[in-house]
Amino acid sequence: MRELIRRSESIERAAWSDLYRRAPWRVRRRLGLQAVEIGQATLLSASRVDHLFLNRAIGVGSDELAAALDHFEGRNIGRFWIHMGSQLRYTELPKLLRKRGIAPYPRNWMKFVRPASAAGPSKCELRIRPAEQDDAARVGQILASGFDLPEEASPLLAAGMGLDGWDYFVAEDERAVVAASAIYSRGDDGYLAFAATLPGARKQGCQRALVAARLERAERLVCRQVFTETGMPVKGEPNSSYRNLLRVGFDELHVRDNFAPKGSRWRNLPSSDAIAKSTVSPKPSRTWRRAVAPSGS
Repeated sequence: MRELIRRSESIERAAWSDLYRRAPWRVRRRLGLQAVEIGQATLLSASRVDHLFLNRAIGVGSDELAAALDHFEGRNIGRFWIHMGSQLRYTELPKLLRKRGIAPYPRNWMKFVRPASAAGPSKCELRIRPAEQDDAARVGQILASGFDLPEEASPLLAAGMGLDGWDYFVAEDERAVVAASAIYSRGDDGYLAFAATLPGARKQGCQRALVAARLERAERLVCRQVFTETGMPVKGEPNSSYRNLLRVGFDELHVRDNFAPKGSRWRNLPSSDAIAKSTVSPKPSRTWRRAVAPSGS
């Protein structure tokens, strides 16, 4: 179990670091992208996008916490996630986080694992196919919209198209692509990185069919396991992705506890405000800045 958890974290870190580092230069500059390693942690930051999804720390422990917070402060990022595996709940890390004004976020994530084998037929009235380079703009727009990201961030989520290790799949009706997804693979492991469906095309089996397509791809690549994650159900906020993953044979692997500066919320900002980091947009508390000890202390 511990080895599977380690691999699930490793493949996720590898996928997102690859995307940030290999995105076109103009995209990296426009969004202020950085992916850096500090000790055992990977820090993903987009200094010009005020959104939790693109500003995250994976694998942070007590030894890396001060340096991670220094990194976000140095890049003027006030809204970010510190991801913490549930195996660290009874260490000093949660206490250190709270001391620095980093509070539990309302929704944790569940990490999932499944053998890299076909999921069987899925009922979907739409056509499922590998994405082509001409689909890139549409794919980026659908994925960005699905994660409440500003339009300017859409090229990042499509940046893996055509790169080694990445495969994208789409669902299309008779008029256009209406859903998109991606899988990243490395050695024995595959990772369902992200997927989204336009509101008007939901409840037609798109997501299950796209999961099945990516599992089939992982099997052809001779992966052993496929990993992914999604938000845990919260009262009043059902999560269909969670149910769909269980239905296609994924097993719950472990809970990831999410922490963020007090007041941080997942929300959609107008594109210009998110990129310009508008001063009229409410900000989370930044009391954590004054409490951070110097790196290495």
